[in-house]
Amino acid sequence: MEKDLKPEQIEIVNRIVFEQIDKMQARVAEIVAETERAAHQQLQDHGIDMTEFYPANKDFLMMTLVQHLIDQVLGGDMVLAQKMITMEAKRLNVKVNVEVDKSRD
Repeated sequence: MEKDLKPEQIEIVNRIVFEQIDKMQARVAEIVAETERAAHQQLQDHGIDMTEFYPANKDFLMMTLVQHLIDQVLGGDMVLAQKMITMEAKRLNVKVNVEVDKSRD
């Protein structure tokens, strides 16, 4: 496809891509909820009562997914990691100081 798209083509591309993103996000939400239910059922099956604390809760599961995706995107590129974390902090209106920890090399 050519780089110079007409405005109506750009609109079509955006509509299709964002519709698919919405579908993907809905599926991920379903998978997280299913994973949470399955983990808690397995804990109950092993006689572990988790009525007060849910170790495989939605927030924990989502965070592990985010960490996995970040690792996939970055592929060890620390410059990209700094840029991505800085951009996300700005989006969230959070101040951060991002530096590469060279002691881990």
